[in-house]
Amino acid sequence: MKTNLIINAASVAILIGMLGCSTQYHIKKGDNYYDKIAYSSAIIHYEKAYSKTNEVEEKLAETYYKMNNLNVAGSIYEKAVQRENHSPKIYFNYAKILMSNGNYDEAIIYFKKYLEVYKDDVVAEMLLKSCFSIGDRYRDTTLYELHPIKYDEFTNAFSVLEYQEGAVFVADKEVFSGRKKSQWTGNSYLDLYEIKKDGDGSWMDPQLLKGDINGRFHEGPASFSKDGNMVYFTRSNYLKRKMKTNLNKENNLKIFSATLVDDKWKNLKEFPFNSDDYSVGHPTLSDDEKTIYFVSDMPGGYGGTDLYLSRWENEGWSKPENLGAIVNTAGNEMFPYIHTDDALYFSSDAHNSMGGLDVFISYFNGEVWAQPENLNYPLNSSKDDFGFNISKNNSSVGFVSSSRADADKMYIYDKHPPKFNLFGVAREKGKQKRVQGVTVEIINAKTGKIISMVSNKYGEFKLSLEPESNYDLYCTKIGCFTRTDKISTLGLKYSQNFYADFEVEQIVIDKPIVLENIYYDFDKWEIRPDAALELDKLVKLLKDNPSIEIEMSSHTDSRGNDQYNLVLSNKRAIAAVKYLIASGIDENRLTYKGYGEKQLVNHCANDVECTRKEHQLNRRTEFKVTKIR
Repeated sequence: MKTNLIINAASVAILIGMLGCSTQYHIKKGDNYYDKIAYSSAIIHYEKAYSKTNEVEEKLAETYYKMNNLNVAGSIYEKAVQRENHSPKIYFNYAKILMSNGNYDEAIIYFKKYLEVYKDDVVAEMLLKSCFSIGDRYRDTTLYELHPIKYDEFTNAFSVLEYQEGAVFVADKEVFSGRKKSQWTGNSYLDLYEIKKDGDGSWMDPQLLKGDINGRFHEGPASFSKDGNMVYFTRSNYLKRKMKTNLNKENNLKIFSATLVDDKWKNLKEFPFNSDDYSVGHPTLSDDEKTIYFVSDMPGGYGGTDLYLSRWENEGWSKPENLGAIVNTAGNEMFPYIHTDDALYFSSDAHNSMGGLDVFISYFNGEVWAQPENLNYPLNSSKDDFGFNISKNNSSVGFVSSSRADADKMYIYDKHPPKFNLFGVAREKGKQKRVQGVTVEIINAKTGKIISMVSNKYGEFKLSLEPESNYDLYCTKIGCFTRTDKISTLGLKYSQNFYADFEVEQIVIDKPIVLENIYYDFDKWEIRPDAALELDKLVKLLKDNPSIEIEMSSHTDSRGNDQYNLVLSNKRAIAAVKYLIASGIDENRLTYKGYGEKQLVNHCANDVECTRKEHQLNRRTEFKVTKIR
């Protein structure tokens, strides 16, 4: 029995040793593939090691993350962050995955944990702020409407742009046994395809671009000249049938150009600033074709990948210029696109991204780039959104790519103008009672177009407004004061509702109307700035109602000499009238009178003890309509 136990124990020890060797073998193989960016192969080995130990947990999660398999990566990170002695850096990746799944509140927790250790990480700080302000990304969900372009034969399809009467895009496919595949994704290498529309406007079957563009390895985003006879495109660094690598065994991207000869792309040439040591890609031409914008991780940038430009000068491309720290961040800026209005569109996984890559817009004023603006949901999502461009003939239509469907897919978008509505209520002055039958007119100052409606039985009205317009509003009812207002939609990019509540007040001849908050310094009659604000309201009322004449009156309390109060109130009434005249009111419509303490509104007469508040009620400025012309 004892001998058997010794033999069994020895067998177990040998088995454990063999398992340990097997685990280390798979870790080593996985690391080898990982270093070669052969992630699909690395995962096979990491998974086998992970089934026996947690040693490769972080590496496996990171590999799935780099392959954009966020669901699996997230589940592994979720376990990893609960264990002790893990790298604090996994907080960052896990937080980004939480963002991509729309779990912003939880992402905040892990960004904060990460920033406790890496306090100077600018990208993490940017994304943390994005989580707090995520509501801003949904400020107007009506501006864009996306429609998928479906081709089931492709695993990923993206960066679609207009070309001639159709479009060109980048895509890969699932690889079956024996076919050459990308070690990064496990799919085919990326190629450039062309699609055209049939007579009914439906997209026809895709065709590979003809000629020498598509080779054995990756071809990526492209940009075409206006005449369609030249293309600049992204390509893996390879010669004939062999990948070229640098000293770090990295295969970088390069920009190539080609010309169209007899419907085939020929005469491939390298962009002069390509390098074996860093990537250059995602080219886009300016409208005058004298500037090329592109992406690179060349030394001297601000982060992972930056945006650069080069100008066509003296029959050659100038030295690349980094677009600077306003556009570029410590994160990744990619997929630039320049429209005919010189607006720069690009994608970034920093700035105020919703998660992953978002599409941003910036303008150059001749000196500096404007702060990039997020194009918001639904054009952007919590996933990767990129490859944005606009139709040359219709600025309300274009293409964008997105991984919101768990793979990179192509979409056509329709851009709608912002919607503006005016909602209003007519109420009796000083009451909440709604008033029916009030006529509301709005006049477009640019077109002169008049839109009119009448408040319903609830005193409500609603009107639609045009973008980029100034409006004058008139609220009228027979026998009542006319009220006016102004509304402007000039420069507004997002849909907005305007609200206008009109007080309806009947015109009663010789009925005093108190002007609130008209105060004078002690023993003075000059119009103070605070009193001027209230008199300005009367100026507006008089201009809105040019047929009325009024009397301005001033009153004092009972304290002081009766004659003195009469003189002081008269001076104050005169000062108010002079202010109205100076503000453009015809003096023939105005009279004035100081009543001193003759028209008290309460019991606070001479020798009657009253509070300061009670006396204040008597120190008032009023007007009354004396005539309607």
